[in-house]
Amino acid sequence: MKSILIIAVLIFVANSIYSQDLIVTNEGDSINCKITKVKTDNIYFTFIHKDEIRSTLLPMTNVKTHQFDYFQTNEVPIKKIIGYENYQHFRIGINGGYSYRTAKVAENVPNDFKDYTKELKSGYHLGGDLTYFFTEPLGFGLKYYLFKSSNSMDNIYVRDPYGNITYGNMSDDITISFIGPTFSTRLLNHDKSNAFLMSLSIGYMGYANNTVVVNKYKVTGNTMGFTFDVGYDIGLSEDLALGFQISFLFGTLIKYDRNDGSTIKTINFEKDNYESLSRIDFSVGLRFNK
Repeated sequence: MKSILIIAVLIFVANSIYSQDLIVTNEGDSINCKITKVKTDNIYFTFIHKDEIRSTLLPMTNVKTHQFDYFQTNEVPIKKIIGYENYQHFRIGINGGYSYRTAKVAENVPNDFKDYTKELKSGYHLGGDLTYFFTEPLGFGLKYYLFKSSNSMDNIYVRDPYGNITYGNMSDDITISFIGPTFSTRLLNHDKSNAFLMSLSIGYMGYANNTVVVNKYKVTGNTMGFTFDVGYDIGLSEDLALGFQISFLFGTLIKYDRNDGSTIKTINFEKDNYESLSRIDFSVGLRFNK
C-alpha cells in the first residue's frame, strides 16, 4: 500500500511537470507555454515561437486569465525552461508532538497493572530531519526521532520464588530512539510555497527504560526500525514553513539486557511475546528550506 501511494504521487508529479500551461491575454490571444513564476506585477513563462524557445514575461494587467496544466502535452523541452531548477534543494525539519504505541497490552500483565501499562503507551516525541532534493520531487536525507513516556505507582509488592513479600514503588522512564537514512518524495504547488511530502526510512531503533520494581534496573535493547511519514508544509516566508506530519514507526524487540547495578542479564523473548516498539506520531514543526 505504501509503495502504491508513493508511485501515485510520483506519477502525479511527473504529469504536473511535463504538462503545459495556458495564458490568455486581454486581446484574446492564447499562449501555450510553461509558466515558471507568477508575481503580483508580472507572469513569467517559456514558449516556442518560430521554432525558437523563448523566455519572457507579461504584465499582469495584460493577462485576462492563466491556467496551469491546461495542455496534456508539452511543446517546450523541460530542461530548456529557464527556472526549471528554481527550487530549494535543502530542507531541514524540526518536529514535536503526541505519540501513541500501537501494540496491545500483553495478556500476561496482571490486572492490577493493566491501566498502568496502558498509560505508558502514550507519550511525546521530538525529532528532526535533513533532506537534499536532487530533483524537485525526489530527495535523500537523514532523520532522528526520540520518544519519551513515563509512569509511576506507589505501594506495590513483589513476591519472590520463596514466598517472601517486599513492598515498595514502581516506575518506568522509557526512551525509544530512531536514526536512519530516508528517501523522500515531494509535490510542490505552483508557486512552490507549499509542499506535500512522503518519506520512507530504515535504520537503528534503540530502547532504554530506567525502571523501578521495588529495586532499580536499567533495561536496554535495540533492533532494526522502519518509518513512513506523510506531511504537508505551509510556507510562511521564502525560506520558512510550518509543517504538519503523521509518522508510522515499526520495530520489534526480541531481547534486552537488564542491569541491576551489579550484574547484566540478557533476556530473550519467546516468539509470541516479542516487545513491539511500533507507534504513531502526530507532529507539528518548522521547516527551513534553502
